[in-house]
Amino acid sequence: MTTVFLVLLCLAVAGREMYLSFDKRLPRAQDELTRLRKQVNDLAGRQDALERDRPEPVPDAVPAAPPEPAGLSEGLADRLADRIARVEERLETVAARVDGLDLDRAAQRSLARSLDAVEQDVGELHQEMLERLARQEGVVSGLLLSEEGEAEALLGEVYERCAAEYGLRVRVRDRYAARGVGGSAFLGTSYRLSGRRPDALAEELFTFARAMYDPQDPSALAALLTELGQLHGGGVTRIGPFTAVRTANALVCGLLPDSPSRPIPTEPWELAAQLRELPEDLQCDLSWLRADA
Repeated sequence: MTTVFLVLLCLAVAGREMYLSFDKRLPRAQDELTRLRKQVNDLAGRQDALERDRPEPVPDAVPAAPPEPAGLSEGLADRLADRIARVEERLETVAARVDGLDLDRAAQRSLARSLDAVEQDVGELHQEMLERLARQEGVVSGLLLSEEGEAEALLGEVYERCAAEYGLRVRVRDRYAARGVGGSAFLGTSYRLSGRRPDALAEELFTFARAMYDPQDPSALAALLTELGQLHGGGVTRIGPFTAVRTANALVCGLLPDSPSRPIPTEPWELAAQLRELPEDLQCDLSWLRADA
């Protein structure tokens, strides 16, 4: 059990060090980091004496990132995103090992609090990174769904290739699930992407979609729209305001910005209805791309 506490503390230290790499002027985090380091050192010194039969070793904690300037450069953002992902993987490993330990109730609560604290640090890092990227180079929300997860892996590959082709980098991926009116499940991924401003990007995507005439076009956006049209069930893809929707008998796309008074639905038929309400110059019909067209 001591080993588990040591790993959790190491993860917490790694998380705080990454947080400090964003901004050196974080005295509260610096104080906490010093305290956590002392706990790690004390616990490591007592570990050999306290335990002979240790659990199977957990991978080493993520190395701390060296201090960086306050500005969030592209290279730093990439390194931090990679470290955050690795911390999350370690959290999953530790959580799985904790589930297999025979711990009393107090120890379980203590471990749960430690895991929650590290998860909160990781969440704060994600948010801080996205906020700084938004100020410097733009952050775009994305969504990719298909009915019952149809062709999910292929769609995800083409979606991310399309994002890269238009100068975007994937910063956050989250599993996403929605329930349709008829009870169908729509499964996929929500994205946070950086590198472009949403409005200009959406205009560029929409302009291409309106001019598209060849399903064999080698561009990634053409491939994404074609794969969406090949689905047997419903599907949705969004990159900022640019939205394309596959329903049972149509494939439509358009510019559908978020509105506080009218939230964007994830149900394809509702989305298609909203797209068809847009002015003609903000929507287009790509139903000719459907497999059954």
